Amino acid sequence: MKAFRQLLRAVAAPLGAIALTLFLGFLLVASIADEPVLAYRELLFANFQSLGNFALFINRATPLALIAIGIVFAFRAGVFNVGGEGQLYLGAMAATVMGLALPGLPGFVLLPLCVFVGIAAGGFWGYIPAVLKVKLQVDEVVTTLMLNFVALLFTSYLVNHLLRDTTTYGAISWTLPESVWLPSIPGVPNATSAFLVAVVLAVLAWVLLFRTVWGSEVRAAGTNLRFAETVGVPAARRVIEAMIVSGGMAGLAGALYVLGTGHRFEQNFSPAYGLVALTVALLARVHPISALVTALFYALMLNGAAYMQIATDVPRSLVALLTGLLVLLMTARLRRQSSRH
Repeated sequence: MKAFRQLLRAVAAPLGAIALTLFLGFLLVASIADEPVLAYRELLFANFQSLGNFALFINRATPLALIAIGIVFAFRAGVFNVGGEGQLYLGAMAATVMGLALPGLPGFVLLPLCVFVGIAAGGFWGYIPAVLKVKLQVDEVVTTLMLNFVALLFTSYLVNHLLRDTTTYGAISWTLPESVWLPSIPGVPNATSAFLVAVVLAVLAWVLLFRTVWGSEVRAAGTNLRFAETVGVPAARRVIEAMIVSGGMAGLAGALYVLGTGHRFEQNFSPAYGLVALTVALLARVHPISALVTALFYALMLNGAAYMQIATDVPRSLVALLTGLLVLLMTARLRRQSSRH
């Protein structure tokens, strides 16, 4: 019962900030739009007006949720992982290479192989800055940010020179064999079933972080690394492991994207998923269940903004203002809570 109350408190914070943001946003829309009710109806409900819209909403939320859940592990270990974008791209590229290299394998063998190499690629890209931080005290913000550029340039080279589909225009790889395509969610055509994986992993991440010895050691290392080592916690190892998990989750997001949505690697497939997921994790107060809820909200707003702009005279840039307001509200809440301790 206590665990359930803690979970409710974790989810209540982002939900409360979201509700207040939407209320203030409506007041703003009412002051500039001729039809504010129509604008807000499109913003909030157009994602559910058809199965096609709902599928786009699910497909946008899935990578955000997976990367954000992974970032929660890094934050809990005291590491500010801003390398989600690079880890995402490497995971997508690794899965693509595996699928194209062994097209003759049966799907039940090739599919898990593609997923595994995607996780491994992202995990390795998280391992590098973790070791540099623990062993050499190198700032992880710098290393993860720089590794993003390395990953993006490396994958760009591969898709432009070695894997490029010469029958199409642009930096796009050859299509993966259909045997490794993820099925859609039953009843929702074109909605990737990877979202169901994100839901399950959010729950497992909560259990792992808050109901296991490993999770308590990760949180102890993130709170005070030296003190944790003094009392016998293998803190340095836990930091590295948490960053491997964090990078692996981003790599999984990339792998599931190419397997379930794109079915090939595209050079610019990500609209800054890594950066947005970083904001999602922070707004979720670094809690995995809250990260899933916040990712759904972000996807709702990002997709709904396009529908709103089409139906009314309200520009989609309003959503950027609303998300900025949401950041301010959550920051103020965190600031107020920290001042109490």
